[in-house]
Amino acid sequence: MMVELSVLPVGQDEKIGKYVAEVVRIIDQSGLEYRLTPMGTVITGDWDEVMPVIKSCHEKIKEMTDRVITKIRIDDERGGNGDFDSTLQTVEKILGKSVNK
Repeated sequence: MMVELSVLPVGQDEKIGKYVAEVVRIIDQSGLEYRLTPMGTVITGDWDEVMPVIKSCHEKIKEMTDRVITKIRIDDERGGNGDFDSTLQTVEKILGKSVNK
């Protein structure tokens, strides 16, 4: 399963780097494979591995601010491996060229 996670503190200054760093620290310590993007973080793993990590991220930011919005998008393909590279390789094969990564 692949999950895109975005945790947004509400009512804080517009600099969110310290919040993002806390979320990434939690995800990194989980040992799950992840990729940080400018708009969120993509995590791979099974449901029972990923959901507690998301909960920890949400709760950590809630400790740091009065309000937090957590957005989660889940791609859970039967028989899929949740692999970052296989999706990109498929697109590159169709395009016949490498894409920006």
